[in-house]
Formats: sequence, structure tokens, C-alpha cells
Amino acid sequence: MAPGLGGGFFFDDYPNIVENPSIQIESLDGASLRQALAGPAASPFGRPVSVASFALTHYFFGLDAYAFKAVNLAIHLFNGLLVFWLARQLLGAFPPRRRDGLALWLAAAWLLHPIQLLAVLHAVQRMSSLSALFLLAGQLLHIRARERGGLAGLLLAWGVCWPLSFFSKESGALFPFFILAWELIVRRAAQGGLDRYARALAVLAGLTFLAGLAYLALPSGRWLLAGYESRPFTLAERLLTEGRVLWFYLGLIALPRLEALGLQHDDIGLSTGLIEPWTTMPALLGLAGLAWLAWRLRARAPLVAFGIAWFLIGHALESSLLPLEIAHEHRNYVPLFGVLIAAAALLGRALEAAGSRKTLGLALAGLALLYLPFVTALRAHQFGDAVRRTQIEAQHHRGSARAQFDAGRALALLPDASLRDSPARSFAQAHLQRAGELDANFKTSWLLLIHLDCRAGLGADPALVEELARRLQETPFGPGDVTTLYAMKEMAIEGSLCLARPEMERLFAAAQANPRLGPHPRMLMHSWLADYLALKARDLPAATAELDRALAISPHHPSNRLKRAQLDFLQGRYKEAAGRLDGLGDAALAGAERKTLAQLRACLASDNPAKGCGGI
Repeated sequence: MAPGLGGGFFFDDYPNIVENPSIQIESLDGASLRQALAGPAASPFGRPVSVASFALTHYFFGLDAYAFKAVNLAIHLFNGLLVFWLARQLLGAFPPRRRDGLALWLAAAWLLHPIQLLAVLHAVQRMSSLSALFLLAGQLLHIRARERGGLAGLLLAWGVCWPLSFFSKESGALFPFFILAWELIVRRAAQGGLDRYARALAVLAGLTFLAGLAYLALPSGRWLLAGYESRPFTLAERLLTEGRVLWFYLGLIALPRLEALGLQHDDIGLSTGLIEPWTTMPALLGLAGLAWLAWRLRARAPLVAFGIAWFLIGHALESSLLPLEIAHEHRNYVPLFGVLIAAAALLGRALEAAGSRKTLGLALAGLALLYLPFVTALRAHQFGDAVRRTQIEAQHHRGSARAQFDAGRALALLPDASLRDSPARSFAQAHLQRAGELDANFKTSWLLLIHLDCRAGLGADPALVEELARRLQETPFGPGDVTTLYAMKEMAIEGSLCLARPEMERLFAAAQANPRLGPHPRMLMHSWLADYLALKARDLPAATAELDRALAISPHHPSNRLKRAQLDFLQGRYKEAAGRLDGLGDAALAGAERKTLAQLRACLASDNPAKGCGGI
């Protein structure tokens, strides 16, 4: 992993860490913590444990990608210890020396597997590894408490570890189902039946599952379908496709190939029907076969059955109904343990046999511990440099719009990309154009093509501006598409984008005219256009009108209310500005905004507010 620690931030690191002022705290007081937790949430529940860890890392190390990834590596190594202890507990039927050897092999394979790399080198995926830490700890505490007796372990597992896992990432909600799998398979096989605790847990889990289905059928559960409005696929298409994706994951786990691994997997085609493509139905039947196999082996080979169940449970949220992207490797961070515990159980049986079976088992186990770190080392070296990483991934995933975009963006940021005839500029254009061709909904690639022309002194190509406007108005807004407007605003203000005011307003108007744009992103776009009008166009009345439109959508948004007070102050309306600040109270604001608020209040409290306060 070490070669990749210096590779910088990328992808979702930007909205969650680099461009998230809320986590960029400068003190450890209560106000700073509230600031961090009140920032942009990665989910409806805010993931406060992960967000707090990002804020603490920033407090001690600043926006240092190396530090963020080093903390991730420390968490990953501690998780490896938990995996060893959990495996050792589960493999208790083997003799102590063999049990320890199998557990050590499993933990090493889990730590060194290349599919785990993104949980370390993609800074924001600390959410996955932190959630796994508490989930694994809770599982271990529960098993030990059940096997040795004692209430304290159960209370810690369910009352501390489970909530911490869930509030690190929502996949922690699966904790009871992992526990149930152990109770119904492993403990039942060892005890010869189920006790009252296991029966009660099974009934409770069943009722919870039915309650979840009922909730989704009610109007309150319509958010699930609403999430698909910003996706280029339907709920049915996602469910059909995920059958193939799970086999893709299993292939990466069994034989990780450098060319198949990647940050982006948007080149996986959608399943639009049971036979479109033809592999859809065999994939779904194969998953059903795995579930059947787990049932058949529950008594004869309980750890194999448990491993299959663990893998399927681990994907029950992110690879099922939720309107998430089709595939990401970090979703296997916890499910990988299921595959490896089943493999360790089979290896243990092979070692008990004599002759070729034992030899084959040892050979495969040894080969895995040579092959896995080799691929991981190659991949870590790839992630050590943004251009190297993105160019390799673009070659390996030629059908991925995002991989092509990442490659174009990395080249576009090079100094040589400003030269009209430079190879960097030419290759960047080719990647960005390819990204736009592969994904008809993609928007940011067209913005970067305009940016490249601006850097080369060519001016904005009207055809590119028009195509960007069309996409903003007519195509769905994915979770990352909204930030295209934010980036456009920021580049225009700093002077790296040569769009004139009419062109900027045309693009914002096109986005606002999109019928599938929700209220929150619509509010943000009004606010961002106000920023441009105030800071670049220097048209304060127009900025005020635009900000009023944002506040009409969300009247209590603290950042917009502060900006509105600033505009009043700059236009000499001191009484109105003071009134708006009184209404803010102790609203959750980022660190820089709190400084602006304090400065503005001080100016308004002075005898001559305008004197010395013109830069508010």
C-alpha cells in the first residue's frame, strides 16, 4: 500500500473532504464539532462517526492526502487483527496450531487482497473501513459472549459497536443479520439446535425485514424510487444487473486481475431483461444456487455455509434496492471475509487429508499469499501518481466514461495543457470527448473542454457551450453532476474560465430549466449564480435577486442568509443586514463563514460600519 499513500485526493474525496469546509476545523471545541457534523452529508443519517474522524484528521494534519490515507491504513491494519481474532474464534473446531495457522492465512489474504486497496488509498472510503471495524468488533464480542456467557459482551456488541458501525456507514445496519447467520448456522451446528435467544433473534429479524418491505410500499418509502430519477437506470434494471455484478466481484476475489480492477466500473452494461444480456438469468440462477448450497451445507460444512451467507448478506444493501451506482470494489471490504472463511474451512479439511489433496491445498494457499500482494503492490504503485493511475485505468476500461474523464482531467491539469500544440492538451481533449460520447448524460467533460480552450487562449467554442447547455437542460442530474455548476462558477470567479456573463447565465438557466432538477440542487444553483454575479460580474442587485430566489426555496439556509446579509451591507443597507444576522443566531456555519459572521457583526456594531469594512 505504501507507494500509493502519496497519490493525492480523487473522485469522492473532493465533495466530502477537500471541498467540504465543514470538516476543516481549526479547534477542538463544541462549535467546531457541530460545524463538522452539520456539513454536507454523504447520506440521510450523516455518518457522524466518519465525518468526525475526517475533521480530527484535518485538525491535526490539514488537507494532507498522505495523512488521511495513513490513518486509513492504520484502521485497515487494526481491522486485520479483528479478522484474525474472529477467524480464530470461528475455526475453533480445528486443533489449536492448525486453527492459528488458518486464521493467520485468512487475515493475511484479507489484508493483502488488491480489492481492499481502495478502502485505504481512497481517503473517503474510511467510511467503509470504520464501519467494518465496529461491525467486526461487535461480531467478535457477540460470539465470545454467547460461547462463554456474560452480559457485558452482548451489551457492548449491540449497544456500542452496532450504533458506531451504522453511524460510520449505513451498511452497519446489516450487523444483526451477520449475527443471525452465525446463530442459525455455526452455533446451531455446534449446539445441535437453537436456543431461545437465537429463536427470538430470528423472529425479530424476520419482522424487521417485513416492516422494511411495508415501509417501502407506503408513501413514506417513495424516496427509494425518487432516487432513481437521477440515475440512468431503473430499479428493475439495477436489480437484474447486480446479479452479474456479484459474480464479477467473486471473479475479482478469486483471481484479481490488474486490468479488471478499477476505481470506476461504469463500463459494466445494464441488464434490461432476463436475457439482455444472456448472462443475466444464469447469474441470478447462480446466486440462488449459492443460497441453496449454503442451506444444504449448514450441518455438514457450517463454516462454508456461513461464508456464503456472509458474502450475500454483505451485499444485501449496496447491491440490491438502493439507487446507488452499479458497482464499486470497496463494497467487498466486509463481504470478502465470507469468501475467505469458507476457503479457510476447506483448506483446513484439505490439510487433514493425506496425499495430493493436502499438497494442492498448501500449494494454492501459498500461491495466494504470493500473488495477492504482488497485484496489490502493482496497483498501489499505479495509485501513487494521478496521471499514471488515470492513464492505466483509461486503457483498462476503454468503455468507462468516468475512467476516460479522469484521464482527461489529470492531463488537463498539467502545465503543458495550456499550450495549443502540446501532446498533453491533445490527449486530454481525446479522453474528454470520449467520455462525453460514452455517456450521453455526462456534463463535466464538456466544461473541461471549454476550460482547455480558455487556457490555450482560443476562447470558448460556441458549439461546446451549446452542447453543455443542452445536456444541463435535457439529461438527468446525477449526484456528481450538480457540482459541474459549482466548478464552473469557481473557475469563472478565479479567471480560468473565459465564458462571458451571458454564456454563464445561459448555462445556469439551462440547468434551472431541467424538469428533473430537485429543490435542493435548484437552490444551490441560484446561490452559486449569485456568487458569480457578486464576485465576478460585480452586479450586486442581480446577485441579490438571485440569492432571494435561493432563499425562497430554502428560507432558513444559514450560508445563504449570511451571504444575503453581506449583500445588504455592501449596498449600504446596514439595518437590514443587522436584522438578518440577528436571525442567524448560532446557526451551523463553516469555519470561514463564522469568521465572516463575526467580522460583519463587529462592523455593524461600529459607529461607521462602512469604514474599513468594504471587503466583507
